[in-house]
Amino acid sequence: MYLAENKMAKSKQKSALYDPDLPTANEAMASLCCVATQYAKEPSLDLATLASSLAHTLTAPEYAETKLIAAVAKRLVYQWDSVLREHQQFVAQQQETQGVSVSNTLQ
Repeated sequence: MYLAENKMAKSKQKSALYDPDLPTANEAMASLCCVATQYAKEPSLDLATLASSLAHTLTAPEYAETKLIAAVAKRLVYQWDSVLREHQQFVAQQQETQGVSVSNTLQ
């Protein structure tokens, strides 16, 4: 009995990646698409960070409604993490060129 109750309690717990403001994969994907569009129009470190965060959110087990969604989520994490790293490197290079210490600005 305890095992069954424990299993039910775990199934009701949400993963740390799940966002209750984005209850389904559709909402999470729509949010990511909006941020990606804004990033395409005017790239910024903040938008790259937000897109990467949303991509990670989409990997929560609660959103894995199909194998396709799970696979796409993993690919989006890879892509947005790459964009974020490149953007961070660009910002760091700009700051070094201008004589600003990177350790004081990127944290």
